[in-house]
Amino acid sequence: MRPVVALAYYPLWAVAVTVAVTALRLGRNVGRGLVALCFFLAFWVTGLILLETDSTMALAEHVVPSGIIVAAGLAHAYADVAGASRRPVVLAYAASAAVALLGAVSPRLLYGPGARSPGPLFFPLSAVMALAVVAVVARLGRSVLAARGLQQRRIAALFFGSVLATLGGGFVVGLRVLGLGDVLLGAPVLLLAILLVAYAVLSGELGRSRRVVMQGLAYAALTALLSTFGLAAFFKLLPYLSPGGGASLPWLLFVLFLAALPLDPLRLLVVEHVGRRLFDRPIGVRDLADEIARVEVRADQAERLAELGRLASAVAHEIRNPLGVIAAQAKLLERQGAKPETVASLRAQVDRARRFLDDLLRYSRPRPLEVTEVDVLSTLRLAASHVRQIVGEGAPPIEIAPEARGSIFIEADRGAFLDAATALLQNAAIALDGSAEGRIRVAVARGEDADAGFVVVRVEDNGPGVPEEIEARLFQPFVTGRGRDAKHPGTGLGLAVAARWLERHGGALRHERAPGGGARFEARWPARAEEPAG
Repeated sequence: MRPVVALAYYPLWAVAVTVAVTALRLGRNVGRGLVALCFFLAFWVTGLILLETDSTMALAEHVVPSGIIVAAGLAHAYADVAGASRRPVVLAYAASAAVALLGAVSPRLLYGPGARSPGPLFFPLSAVMALAVVAVVARLGRSVLAARGLQQRRIAALFFGSVLATLGGGFVVGLRVLGLGDVLLGAPVLLLAILLVAYAVLSGELGRSRRVVMQGLAYAALTALLSTFGLAAFFKLLPYLSPGGGASLPWLLFVLFLAALPLDPLRLLVVEHVGRRLFDRPIGVRDLADEIARVEVRADQAERLAELGRLASAVAHEIRNPLGVIAAQAKLLERQGAKPETVASLRAQVDRARRFLDDLLRYSRPRPLEVTEVDVLSTLRLAASHVRQIVGEGAPPIEIAPEARGSIFIEADRGAFLDAATALLQNAAIALDGSAEGRIRVAVARGEDADAGFVVVRVEDNGPGVPEEIEARLFQPFVTGRGRDAKHPGTGLGLAVAARWLERHGGALRHERAPGGGARFEARWPARAEEPAG
């Protein structure tokens, strides 16, 4: 093998296998297709390495045709990312397996010795495979244009990765067969293809899961570095450590065992020490043990809160039944000629009690976060639509003005973001209900300086503002500036629920008085998800 081949292709093989194994071991949201694609790329690179080694060239002639399975892996990965039909994936695997089997059984049908001349089926199969690749790439291209956000970026990575893998793999081998090029031409192109696939793999992980995978890759690199120098030094010293110059197998095994015994603990010690300096939340063995202890404390607190939640649920159930009876009786009273204002007042109090129960359950029994990519602007527009329906004709205009061009995305629980946005807009709309000059402005911007890494959603109104007597306790439960006799009586839980959602995401909700009067709330949402709280 030429040294330059080892220098070019060994790193490709190592990167592809490392990404695949790390994603398989630590990933939560990685589809099987993406992991399989990484392994197929590594296998393809293995075939190219074998092809460039004189002693394994004959074996490589049987292995190289299996590179066509990379195309099936791309179809599989696309189906995982886009949620597309699995039927084309099955067909792709079947067709590529047939070509790989043909090449493994009778490579001379495809090319001559050393893959340096075309065989009788070379040109027909090349045409068929080229059409298949064009079809896959065209479908990926259409999907890139149709998708949005993270899904669009992942499909785009697969699109460009598929183009580069085709150029660096099958196209380069075709050049070799025709005597027009060298397999080394494919090394830089395949490296870019593998990196794009790695991006598609890693970007699918969110929050804590992404950090775990990234740290797993970093720990793998540190381990490889330590093992390289440790094993090299050990084998240089081995002849001097083994009695009899290493000629005796029992002595050799004895020395190897005793030398290797402290190697793994020493590696863990060094890797974890370096990891604590590199990462804010490392995943070493001792770090995970400390995290488990903290989780046990939080679990005990969560169990107590869950017990309160079950109590609140039972109370809510017991109250809902009488409320239903009261609502039915109100309808009966209306039919019997009761005063309309009396019935309306009765229904208003029933609705108020129901809203209180709903808010109480949301606060006392928080559900687990389901982190996805959230389009901030479209979700804010949906929240504004909800608020207009709740407040009715007196709702003031709501202006949503992004301070940056294009879409803005965060990684969050979409329902939580919608709840928090609705609570902020609803409070502002109720404060301005019936005001002819009332205005609500929502500004969205990516944070800078101290807010770097956050998306800031600012809700500002020109209403009377938050009463001073409750300002210090604004985000505590059951604190409200609207009495029970108000047109829209408050439960005192809307802002508390919103603040809790933001806290669980690793963000924050804060209030300040607007310069021209009124209230201003700022919700700081992490652009990248924190560890989801249970």
